[in-house]
Amino acid sequence: MNLFIIKLGGSAISDKSRPLSYREDWVRSLGNLLNARLRTGDRFILIHGGGSFAHPLALAYGLSKYRDYDQLVGISFTSAVLNYLSMRVTLTLASVGLPIYPLRTGGSIYIIKDGKPQLLIDPMHMIELISRGVIPMLYGDVVVSDEGFSIISGDDLMLDLGAKLRPSASIFLTDVPGILDTNGNVVRELTERSVINERDARHIDVTGGLMRKVRSAIELARYTRTYLCAIWDLGSISRIFNNEEPINCTRFLPD
Repeated sequence: MNLFIIKLGGSAISDKSRPLSYREDWVRSLGNLLNARLRTGDRFILIHGGGSFAHPLALAYGLSKYRDYDQLVGISFTSAVLNYLSMRVTLTLASVGLPIYPLRTGGSIYIIKDGKPQLLIDPMHMIELISRGVIPMLYGDVVVSDEGFSIISGDDLMLDLGAKLRPSASIFLTDVPGILDTNGNVVRELTERSVINERDARHIDVTGGLMRKVRSAIELARYTRTYLCAIWDLGSISRIFNNEEPINCTRFLPD
């Protein structure tokens, strides 16, 4: 069985400049590709980000760090809108024939303990779901933590599940074809050492949230082939499924 873990990033499924926007066309096109591959025997776990649905609410209520009772209503709103987004993605993918099985990450799947994601179920439960023919789908969420509540990102989920399940490949999907240099060209391969060197030379800009994603992807590459591609580049995604190297994606490599 070829298992692939795929993250539909927030920028891949929404326009982050427009609150509550949803890129249904891109999600549907990817769904058609996954449906065709499912019929050949490939299996998938999907994870999606919060994009323009959750991020504005999390920012408004300061949920990057839980402090007090006044934030609890923000947790309610954020959890609700993430569940709504998950249902939209589920309905889009199901409409093209994909048997999506959505799981609420913060319900009883994950917590954060000692600053790290902790899976509350046996990871083989995911394999059992897959063996029954469905595609488990999780998402970044607000979860219980030592601090009270914390945000667990889709990148955190990718790293944790990838390390535990060792898929054939893990793919981060965004709205751009990989990590780009200052000339707009795709950086074909990245290691942590090359990121540091290239940042110093100002060849690429990997700061803030992107730097965190890159570090997660490089660590994940210790366990599985790991790529960042555009959600709309179905040709490159297909090449990864075929155990070939894509042309317009970034591959992450451990040092």
